[in-house]
Amino acid sequence: MKARTTIAILALGIVLAAIALAYGRRGRAPEPTGDTAAPPAPADRDTAQGAAVVTVYFSRGDSSVALTRNAPAGAAGPEAALRELLKGPTDAEQESGIASWFSTETAGQLHSFSIDERGVARVDFVDLSSVIPSASSSAGSELLLRELNGTLFQYPEIRAIEYTSNGSCEAFWNWLQYDCEVVRRPERSIRPGTG
Repeated sequence: MKARTTIAILALGIVLAAIALAYGRRGRAPEPTGDTAAPPAPADRDTAQGAAVVTVYFSRGDSSVALTRNAPAGAAGPEAALRELLKGPTDAEQESGIASWFSTETAGQLHSFSIDERGVARVDFVDLSSVIPSASSSAGSELLLRELNGTLFQYPEIRAIEYTSNGSCEAFWNWLQYDCEVVRRPERSIRPGTG
């Protein structure tokens, strides 16, 4: 009986700590860091058939996993990678432990994409909240943003990202339980001896 009480108290403490952490982070999206931002990927390359090979970032546990996709002929760059990300992992990738909020249901949910002369990418989705409503949990939103940011920030021309849903910054960020914001490229610190 004493062991059960101890276990129940420990479980309650963990739940309360998780709730406090979630509420303490609400209102501001997690900063992209070396852990959540993808490392630079090789530039898009062409296949023998003329299609571009792009890199997308999904998740395995708490880590990002880089996977390649053949984009349609004539498609390349960050928009092509984003469209491939929105298609989600394949069945075989899911069986190997790859996870994502993105799936065949989110394919085609990109309304528009552009990059201005300052390197600000503007990404407008149709309405992801109706397709993946559960992504609004604190862990869910971190995973979704890690995949989006990792896939887009692999392109050095992108300095910042503005996400919107049907043209509304508030609609996108409120769905994820954050305030409207612009995501900035993480600055990588240089460790001594690494140049």
